[in-house]
Amino acid sequence: MRKVSNAREAFVRASGYRVATLRFAVLLTLLLCVLPALAESVSSSVRTESAHLDGWDVEVDVYKPDMAPARGVAIIAHGFARDRSRHRALGEDLAAAGIIAVIPDLPHVMDHWGNGAALAELADKLAGGALGLPPVERSALVLIGTSAGGLASVVAAAKQPGLAGWIGLDPVDRTGTGASAAKHVMSPAVLLLAGASQCNLFGSGRSIARALPRLLRSEKLKEASHCDFEEPTNRFCEVMCGASSPEMQSRIRDETVSAAVEMLRGPDAAP
Repeated sequence: MRKVSNAREAFVRASGYRVATLRFAVLLTLLLCVLPALAESVSSSVRTESAHLDGWDVEVDVYKPDMAPARGVAIIAHGFARDRSRHRALGEDLAAAGIIAVIPDLPHVMDHWGNGAALAELADKLAGGALGLPPVERSALVLIGTSAGGLASVVAAAKQPGLAGWIGLDPVDRTGTGASAAKHVMSPAVLLLAGASQCNLFGSGRSIARALPRLLRSEKLKEASHCDFEEPTNRFCEVMCGASSPEMQSRIRDETVSAAVEMLRGPDAAP
């Protein structure tokens, strides 16, 4: 009986050893699968630089991918009375996709034409190798603008022939200036629009879409609020312009990054 008991104990110990070994192997496999994904999710760095734009000194955040060479550069213009921090998530996502994101504080609150001039000046500075970056050709530069920044960026795009593209994120156009400038934007363009509301001047971005000579696509996201086009947003925006949702914010960022990648691949890749 003792021999049987010893054999049973040996079997149990061996079985436990095999189970522990199996668990360890499964855990190791999961770690090996997850660690690369974690490494890919932390694929960029951000630094803050200073620039003199349209007569004002402003701060500029530069999100730079760790991969080299980068696909290109995207300048992002924030909305009315906002600042560069409102596009932190988009800057991180662009960098994760291999695109350098340059996000300035715009120098003017009400002067959208002055902000357009500032964005065009920033593009010219980047062409000369500003902000510690190598010189950026216009064909490797995308302009992106949200709300009033969409108006300013389309004004800038009209002054920058040869851009890789322009992306408008629920842009506004109170006086028709945006539509007038859009007629002269010869670069590919993509617009993402929220449902009509007071904050986007009741869908005024549609007039810009109609005026663009090379509109690749214009998509209306009826369930999106004006605040979904920035992340992080804040309570003030949501009180004034409607609640945001993480799902819609993520969708808008994904489509923006996809459009920028598409534009930077060149005209042969555009539909």
